[in-house]
Amino acid sequence: MIPKEIIDEIKSRLDIVEVVSEYINLERVGRYYRALCPFHTETRPSFYVSPDLQRYKCFGCGASGDVIKFVQDMENISFYEALEKLANRVGIDVSKYRSESSEYLKYTSFLKILSQEYVRNFWNNDDAKNYMKDRGFSEEEIKEFGIGYSPVGSDIPKLVADKLGLSIDDIVKFGVVSITGEKIRDIFEGRVVFPIRNESGDVIAFGGRIIGNGEPKYINSRDTKYFSKSRVLFLLDKAKKVIKSVDVAIIVEGYMDAFALHRSDLRNSVAVLGTALTSQHASRLSGLTKNVVLALDSDDAGTRATLRSISTLLPRGFDILVVKWPQKDADDTLNLLGREGIEQAIKNAVPYEDFIVESVAKNFDLSKASGLEKFARSIGEWASKIERFSSTVRAKSLIEKAAEFSGLSPRDMERFVRGEPLDHGETRRFGPEDEILFIFFNNEDLRNEILNIDRELFSDKLREILNLYEQEGDLNRALEKVSNEIGDWVFDTLKDLPHSGNPKKVLHDAVKKLEIVKLKKRLSEIDEMINSANESERKVLLNTRMEIVRKIKALESGVNFGEWRDNRKSFRSKNRKKG
Repeated sequence: MIPKEIIDEIKSRLDIVEVVSEYINLERVGRYYRALCPFHTETRPSFYVSPDLQRYKCFGCGASGDVIKFVQDMENISFYEALEKLANRVGIDVSKYRSESSEYLKYTSFLKILSQEYVRNFWNNDDAKNYMKDRGFSEEEIKEFGIGYSPVGSDIPKLVADKLGLSIDDIVKFGVVSITGEKIRDIFEGRVVFPIRNESGDVIAFGGRIIGNGEPKYINSRDTKYFSKSRVLFLLDKAKKVIKSVDVAIIVEGYMDAFALHRSDLRNSVAVLGTALTSQHASRLSGLTKNVVLALDSDDAGTRATLRSISTLLPRGFDILVVKWPQKDADDTLNLLGREGIEQAIKNAVPYEDFIVESVAKNFDLSKASGLEKFARSIGEWASKIERFSSTVRAKSLIEKAAEFSGLSPRDMERFVRGEPLDHGETRRFGPEDEILFIFFNNEDLRNEILNIDRELFSDKLREILNLYEQEGDLNRALEKVSNEIGDWVFDTLKDLPHSGNPKKVLHDAVKKLEIVKLKKRLSEIDEMINSANESERKVLLNTRMEIVRKIKALESGVNFGEWRDNRKSFRSKNRKKG
């Protein structure tokens, strides 16, 4: 048993703020430091550290204690193991108080020596060396990551256990062997082996990749008291300081992908281990950064995993980008396209809204109304989730991107968010006045041409906007004076009408359509007048009617439209005074 005065001496030499800061980001608030609690999920910080008291307290979940308890809970180790770790930090030797039966000590000592034996076997095996070199690894990189090899028929775990005086029951509990009858089998035999470390750098498990063909390609140690795939992020021991420094974490799916990014000098990268990103993973990362780049595999399984990961990260307040690998994953991208391919893919990461839209759209036939409705409803579910956990702005961005992708209007997408059915009959159709309005606001070089069009062609609402612009000389001031109805028309048109590649042609076609509408209206009036006209009036009206019909046909066929328009002075003189 360690004397109380030794424990007090260790604690007196430690600064709890300094220790806690190595695990989570602390923000100074007066005499205290504050952070998001690493022990439960929250979006507003309720975890406080007092330098004066040298204690921490979470007012959300109630977690509290001193520096030893913090390290103990963060690393899931015993009181003694946390104390020994901190004692070594301040130069105090507590080894004479060590209990040789310490379970964690037996566990980590066994795995440390086992890892060293795997490494020794790697350098003695040509197949293992060639396999890793064929995948692009240099000798320095192999040594850096501690990569080893377990030969076929390996009895290495038993030899290490015998050396340390451990029983078969012990090493079975440690998750690296299986027993069939009386035979003890190294579960990693025939595989290159990757040590999995906790944040202190202790080996707590292994991963293995089979050489050549065979299934499963990858395996992990079985979960133990000190290792759980749902809690551990691979290479976090190497990455955590860099993540805090650059304030972003990159997440990939497995060992080789994590190696690929570290080899590309992206050392803020970690990997999940054969499981989806969990709430425990997210909570651990939230203490380091609130910015995440999801770089999971680009196949269908990877897409589903990315969507699940977004759902896990959103409630915890993360800002998320998603990488779309040009190859299947980071490892393939590095091998085929080099570091430049990796860097370009990371640089081109898209906001998570874009990824959601593209991924969800693959599940539906957007050429059919039923597919559009299902797609829109799915987007609505995502929008509700984003609005709840992130922001209204990001939810609106999702809806706008989905509308653009599908061809629906944002208004129809918003209906689905509210659970309303899509009324295809109400889908807005844009007319020539909408097109002229859009061009007037977006193409300054055509503004004078529009101002010179005969305004008798226009409705009252378009005439009002043009008149106010001429009076104010500024679009924003003009919009401040229009009615709410006209303002809604302007903003809906600008938001929903797609851009044209040739606005000048669109303008001329729109004017032509309005000219035709006006002439046809005049034609109807003449027809009514003919019914009640006398003989001489009738003759004049018929001649006028014939002329209008010829003009309509000329406009509809496009023959001499410009010449006819100029001759009839449908456009005002460019010298017309403003006002």
